[in-house]
Amino acid sequence: MLVDIEKVAAITAEVCRRMLALDPARVPIGVSNRHVHLDQADLYTLFGLDAFEVLKPVRQPGEFAAVQRVDVIGPRATFKNVRCMGPCRKASQVELSLTDARALGIQAPVTQSGHLENAAWVEIVGPHGTVRRQAAIAAARHIHMGDRHAAALGLQNQDLVRVAFEGTRGGVLDNFIIRTKPEWVPEIHLDTDEANALGVTSEDFGRIVR
Repeated sequence: MLVDIEKVAAITAEVCRRMLALDPARVPIGVSNRHVHLDQADLYTLFGLDAFEVLKPVRQPGEFAAVQRVDVIGPRATFKNVRCMGPCRKASQVELSLTDARALGIQAPVTQSGHLENAAWVEIVGPHGTVRRQAAIAAARHIHMGDRHAAALGLQNQDLVRVAFEGTRGGVLDNFIIRTKPEWVPEIHLDTDEANALGVTSEDFGRIVR
């Protein structure tokens, strides 16, 4: 089935516009399982493809879960069938929880996406080939949002905020980095370690507190 990414993005933007009008501090959660971003060259090496095949869109406009999966190999273990996310990035990146990193036997730094200077080395295996890349990180806590949403909260790109989570295992976490682009919609990104500790899912919300 073909997925109309532009139509999905338009619907998502309208939903977020209504959320902004009602309560800009209440932001949906996106729980991020381990996944892989590939650059164009690595996509071709691993799959013999020039572009990913779209499985389903995600919240951020133009981004999607791809049909393609890879194996990620560390010194101690291998994660099979790790989902790739599209579209292609400037550099390949493997996003893990800290529990994942320990299982693989690597020391993945907690850092922002794209900051790969101290990333851990892993092998990435696809059906057509293998690459070894300094690519594995644990994503620093962050919140995506558009410029208008940030302005409504008095926030700017790279500001740090706290987020409160409700529920029987709820709590408050510090050091969420505000990350803005005009096209982005509000979304709190948590990895599986954080989400499991708080007892939240991608159906839940957090509240930004200053």
